[in-house]
Amino acid sequence: MHVLGRARLAADILDSVAERVVSLDVGITWEPNAPGAVLLTQDDGVAQLVINAHPDDPDQRLVILRWGGCIAAVMEPPNDEALGGHRLYHKGLSGILWAGEVFESEWIAKLERQNRVHPNHDPAGFAGLRHVILPLKERTVELLAYSWSFDRSDRIQPRLSLNELS
Repeated sequence: MHVLGRARLAADILDSVAERVVSLDVGITWEPNAPGAVLLTQDDGVAQLVINAHPDDPDQRLVILRWGGCIAAVMEPPNDEALGGHRLYHKGLSGILWAGEVFESEWIAKLERQNRVHPNHDPAGFAGLRHVILPLKERTVELLAYSWSFDRSDRIQPRLSLNELS
């Protein structure tokens, strides 16, 4: 088998992994078509995403989604118009409007394997991690964290809000 055939076979095997995205009810909705979301993270495992409230929500204060025990967070392309190019699109992301949870996450598995070089590595430490994905207007947010909650605020107060979670 030539190299290109092997690469295709490897890609087919990776595509058959049980990784899948399932809709996640985070207890609140937000404006899915408004740009300007802000993702704040700290190296002590605290992360928060600040977004505008849904226009039908009587409480128009900012929505703040908070994660504790966050070991990784990214806000990156694709935007809503290119979401079909995301690696999870055909694994359930196509049906997600607000938030999704990725089961059998390749990202979690990759980080667990990467951490095996640590002398005190314990794979059980990765068992409770949740991979959350939020497709937004201009970016897609993905996080690996142990817990989450939401709050409201009239303004962004990153230092105060992040310290409250510590």
